Amino acid sequence: MSQRRVNVISKSPNPRHGHVFSPKSRAYFAWEAGKLDYGALNQRESGKFFPATVGDLHDPYAPQDQTSFAPPPDGKIASANQATGAMLDEPGSHWQKHPVCPGEVLEISWYFTANHVSRRWVYFLTKKDWDPGKVLSRDQFEPEPFYTVQINLQPFWEHSEQMKPPTPTVHGLPLPERSGYHVLLAVWEVADTPNAFYQVVDLDFVPPDGGGERPSVPTGLKAVSITDKQVELAWNESDGPAPIAFYRIKRNGTMSVDVPAPALTWTDRGVLPQTHYSYVITAHDEAGEVSDPSRPVQVQTLPEGGGPSAPINLHSMGQTTQSITLMWGASTGTAPIVNYLIYRDGVVVKSLSATQTEYEDTGLTPDTEYRYEVKALDLDGKLSPPSNLLRQKTKAEGGGHPAWKLDTFYETGALVSHGGGIWRCLQRHTSYAPDWAPGLDTSEVLWAAHTPARK
Repeated sequence: MSQRRVNVISKSPNPRHGHVFSPKSRAYFAWEAGKLDYGALNQRESGKFFPATVGDLHDPYAPQDQTSFAPPPDGKIASANQATGAMLDEPGSHWQKHPVCPGEVLEISWYFTANHVSRRWVYFLTKKDWDPGKVLSRDQFEPEPFYTVQINLQPFWEHSEQMKPPTPTVHGLPLPERSGYHVLLAVWEVADTPNAFYQVVDLDFVPPDGGGERPSVPTGLKAVSITDKQVELAWNESDGPAPIAFYRIKRNGTMSVDVPAPALTWTDRGVLPQTHYSYVITAHDEAGEVSDPSRPVQVQTLPEGGGPSAPINLHSMGQTTQSITLMWGASTGTAPIVNYLIYRDGVVVKSLSATQTEYEDTGLTPDTEYRYEVKALDLDGKLSPPSNLLRQKTKAEGGGHPAWKLDTFYETGALVSHGGGIWRCLQRHTSYAPDWAPGLDTSEVLWAAHTPARK
């Protein structure tokens, strides 16, 4: 039965999603060895926003993206908590490794068997004192990614073609200082689903051949001023055996500029309003040596004209048959925020003071969908762009279970209605094929008839 369960999940006629093929990921090596089939290679899929441990989270930079499912738990990160591939989670230093040098740029290549509207790729590395004898867990990895590539287009449904990456997609990762065996975790986050795809790559950090002592890492990189037209950066001075010649700043992993020493500030005047940017800096000395990259700094530019930023992460805190409770993140701007305006179906229904970021909308109709947006008003009378659009339905009188649907992610224990019956999910999966519907012979390892407990 366990073997059949593996096959049902992974034998889709159109193997979905993608994998890291260069350098070969742990899953890729397992596929080459016949331990995974091709579908399972591409289905290292779980909730997005690692290292979060819970789901139903909004993207802080793209709040209109689909909210998340829970990322894989500790001990099941390499397999993405999928039954097919549980062997990938085994602890130990026996895995096939790729030799790399600290400070080199490692090219990571993704192959997509089915393209998705993508938001970002994040790359984590194990801590210097991690323990290969223990399972991969959040405590084993650095808490922040050392490299991020993000697509800033919003909302995703207006830019779906532009947000689908080419195959292959290659990212150049500047590797931080490490020695010996370490694990790189590559996560591809999708905008229009709650999920991400997880690949681990085993690396062996070896000393570079020759070369002198390198400059120290530039510390304290920060944005000291942000408007709708520019971002001013500042950082601390690097030192080393040779004089520093210049600092190289990279934006979003692609555009770069060299700032001659001893300058410790630079203003980026090529930004767009209300757009997310990620900056990283390295020091280059007169001997040609290069420092490790700094920690990245994340920046969100203001809306055009300098008005308030849009309220972020508008979401529902709960629903009844006649009410919906809303909550959102505060706006910022050059002038103080005075009010938040609540829009229901395009009409203002409430104005709140700037100290309030929660509102209960009452007097609604049961089993009805409403559309909400929030805007901020500042002291100068400028109105912000709208928050993410929230579509929320009031509860139906008498309850009920949602109908089973294609291309929907189901957690273990979820209940759905289908074919006149109620069904309980036996293992977490996404319903990619019609023959995975409840009640069919091909789905008996995914669904079981649900019998409510007697009162």
